[in-house]
Amino acid sequence: MNLFDLHCDTALELYLQNQPLKDNTLHVSLGKSAPFDSYIQTMAVWSDRSLSNEDAYRQFLKTASRLKDELKANEIPLIRQGTSLRQKPARGVILAVEDARILNSDLARLDYLYRLGVRFLTLMWGGTTCIGGSHDTDAPLTDFGRTVVETCFEIGIVPDVSHASRQVTAEVIAMAKQARRPIIATHSNAFAVHPHSRNLTDEEFSAIVESGGIVGISLCRPHLTDGDCTIADVIRHIKHYLHLGGEDALCLGCDFDGIDTPPDGIADLSDLPALYRAMLDSGISEEITQKIFFENAYGFTAANI
Repeated sequence: MNLFDLHCDTALELYLQNQPLKDNTLHVSLGKSAPFDSYIQTMAVWSDRSLSNEDAYRQFLKTASRLKDELKANEIPLIRQGTSLRQKPARGVILAVEDARILNSDLARLDYLYRLGVRFLTLMWGGTTCIGGSHDTDAPLTDFGRTVVETCFEIGIVPDVSHASRQVTAEVIAMAKQARRPIIATHSNAFAVHPHSRNLTDEEFSAIVESGGIVGISLCRPHLTDGDCTIADVIRHIKHYLHLGGEDALCLGCDFDGIDTPPDGIADLSDLPALYRAMLDSGISEEITQKIFFENAYGFTAANI
């Protein structure tokens, strides 16, 4: 069994809690990846809203440096180019930013992030920033935000509309169409299944797929359902996206270590085989289950970074 997860917040927790990547008390560790023959993890560095843009940027740099030290110590490659994926490495990490406000209106920082290895850029997280409006606002992209998206297309960073407002998502979709470049939503569930502002409408999901992009299913309880939350709720969102034609675009973006408690039946990374089995038991074919767990994200990343 292989796994390609589009989103976790583990890198920041490793830094803040001074824990090692190999074995720790977090949702994600190398030890917990044992069930998977090949395991590729996108690690997004999140910016706490209590920090200023500058403080968040400095924390990102420290977190990224700590992560690279951990990867080197454990001989895990930081994947910078899709060609690195051709041999399906046993383990690998892709670096991402969650909340592009750390650019703080300085476009030169975007080039620097690329040189550091950042390949996915979640444009915002909450509120209104120098980039634009998050899901809890109605704000559009700022002029700087539009320049950031355009530059991402040019230099090879893939914009991520998870956490974006409806207006921002619509603008980024239109820009992607004009640029003929894909966009992604690394950890966003289906609004039609559970109407949370963080979730994608059917039209947004279909437009991302049409761009050539991918969408990751999140294990965040409030984004899956109200009240008790189980693996069955995750499968409801998966099946809805499949109904919309997402067979070749749907992935996992679990949000481990960015959420407090995953759905019942999944305590951490090592329990994801339970989701795999539940998908099969629900009538989803093994071919499609393998696509969602690995092949779709693998194929997209190999072709687009």
